[in-house]
Amino acid sequence: MAQVRLAEMHLFAASWAVLLLPVAGLGVSYLAETRRGSAVAVVAASGLTLLAALVVLFATVEALPALHQSSLTFWTFPVTQTPFNSAASTLLSPNFQVGVGYWDTPAATVLAVAVVIAVLVAQTQMMSQLRSDQRLAGLMRLTEILLFGALTLILAPGLFQVLVGFELCGFAAALILGSGLGAQAGMVARRTYVAWRVGAMSLLLGVVFLYVKFSGAVEVASTSAKHPAKALSPNGLNLASLTAIWTAATRGQVHGVGGRTLTVAAVLIVVAVVCTAGLVPFHGLWRGLVGAPGGAAGALLAVLGVGVAGALANQVFPLMRLAPGVLPALTVLASISAVVMSALAVREPDLRRFGAFVSASLSASVLVGFGLGSPSAAVAMAVSSIVTIGALMGAVGHLSRDLRIPTVRRLRPAWDQARGTVWILMGALAAAVGLVGGGTFFGRAAVLAASISGSGRGLPTEDVMVRLVGGGGELLSSLLVAWACGRVAAAAVRGPGLTDPREARAARRHLNQARPGSQLAVLRALVVVALLSGLVSIPALHFGIGNILASAKGKNLLPFDWAALGATLILPVLVAAAALATTHDPARATAGEGNWLAWVDGTGLASGLERALIGWPGRVLAMLTVRVLDPLSDSAVRALEDGTSLPTAETSRLGGWRLGVPAATLGLVIVAVGILVWVGAVHPASVGGP
Repeated sequence: MAQVRLAEMHLFAASWAVLLLPVAGLGVSYLAETRRGSAVAVVAASGLTLLAALVVLFATVEALPALHQSSLTFWTFPVTQTPFNSAASTLLSPNFQVGVGYWDTPAATVLAVAVVIAVLVAQTQMMSQLRSDQRLAGLMRLTEILLFGALTLILAPGLFQVLVGFELCGFAAALILGSGLGAQAGMVARRTYVAWRVGAMSLLLGVVFLYVKFSGAVEVASTSAKHPAKALSPNGLNLASLTAIWTAATRGQVHGVGGRTLTVAAVLIVVAVVCTAGLVPFHGLWRGLVGAPGGAAGALLAVLGVGVAGALANQVFPLMRLAPGVLPALTVLASISAVVMSALAVREPDLRRFGAFVSASLSASVLVGFGLGSPSAAVAMAVSSIVTIGALMGAVGHLSRDLRIPTVRRLRPAWDQARGTVWILMGALAAAVGLVGGGTFFGRAAVLAASISGSGRGLPTEDVMVRLVGGGGELLSSLLVAWACGRVAAAAVRGPGLTDPREARAARRHLNQARPGSQLAVLRALVVVALLSGLVSIPALHFGIGNILASAKGKNLLPFDWAALGATLILPVLVAAAALATTHDPARATAGEGNWLAWVDGTGLASGLERALIGWPGRVLAMLTVRVLDPLSDSAVRALEDGTSLPTAETSRLGGWRLGVPAATLGLVIVAVGILVWVGAVHPASVGGP
């Protein structure tokens, strides 16, 4: 008995260490006397966090006796309110508690491990890339704040911690991007923060609508005869009441479903998830994250786009099931985004933007799994995607920053003189495609199985059209990603060399002078982890993620379908092989017989199909991005800057579809007042009414 109690104590301490070690590393970094010492302290804290997360994951897999949920209150006080024209105060809540805690669910545990791995590798790479840079210590501390915010949200037991973690992630991301040396660093940071603020406000409004739906009208489901059903919160609109309602609603412990108010609340929370994942309406977030200094881009893309978005979607999944139409809408939006981002990756010449588009496609595929009603498939896809994005962005970051190879066209010199780095890139591309059972293979197979066989658990209605859109979009995006990755691999292996002598000499000089340090060894290890990450998602096996997510041992929750497994295995392999084989090499034939050989070996046919099926749609998408989506995100930032600047003599005018800042501000005030009036009319007591 004493040994069991001691084991529980150790596991309890490990769970707290996952949350508190990043804060400890942040504090110790300020005690170091050099930038290198601060960076070492941060990396050491992240490494210890990874060890603690692995211990908690082992306890979860083995179902060891442990405290899987706990909270520590560091501030408590009674909440009172004095209404107008009244001398007596009204008690709103018995006591208001503020604290930190954890909830070691299986999904949260595996996501936490993947997020720590991605951030730790990014920090190690930044130590090598920015070893003589004045920004090293500050950037390393910001990545540690990002890690703490992500873990706070992933392991959050209540609403307060979700909000704090969400805000910390957006704050750290904006500061990291603002630390860049480019001319547009400030604009990129503000654009990212604006998109993140939209998600935060949408999340908060969704919680308020949950209060309107459930407060005083819905009862918590009773767990036993000794604990009868009781009202969620009779104590008015405050954070303590919202926390109780959030916990009950997101864990499926409420009676009474449906209704317009619940749908509005779920849609607002889904908007926050969409902002975090950087889908098509908020693509400016992903465009900005590419400009992060050093190796921070991989951490930002993996943690924000997949880790935080997947954790938030997993927490609110029971709520999305209750709201009619929300899961189908998420499926359609995520499928469209996956196809659009993968199509943009096909035509992208810049290496870092190519990695960002592939990452965005993987993030959208994760949300397709949630939309199809299979959170287990989505979590399996998310775990592989996090480490795959870290490996891919680490490789392209090393190529573009250290080796001065920013475009796909210049990969051939790297293959000749820096083949080790290119092999790392090849492994990351293979993990992104999911070739031969590695990387994202089984995650994609599970998402497709949820669509083909309808085995996703939680889809309210078996809508064939929704399943067709979700599965078709996922399959098409995987094929486009395979084609894009195959073209990049072919450019490295069989692409033409540099024709300009001065450019070729500069490329050779940069390749010979590069000092990768220890980052190549770290990136190799991450690529191996990315390739093996798919193996822990194998359906119907004892050690798969589906078994970890199951409530009982020996039961696997990942959807399994032989057609989905075969399509995921065969089609991307064929497409990637076709992209490698049909890349035309102008040096292999003379000018007179080049056209004839191109049509004989299939290169001409493949090029024609690419222009017809990918070329023109890709141009349309690129034009839409440049002409519509980019100006919209930039105008939002300019409106924010104009609203905070001093007024000029010239007044703002309204012309056509352009709204001035005063009119937009007045509209927001009217909307806010209307929401308050509506809340007061539905629940007068919540705003101090009679």
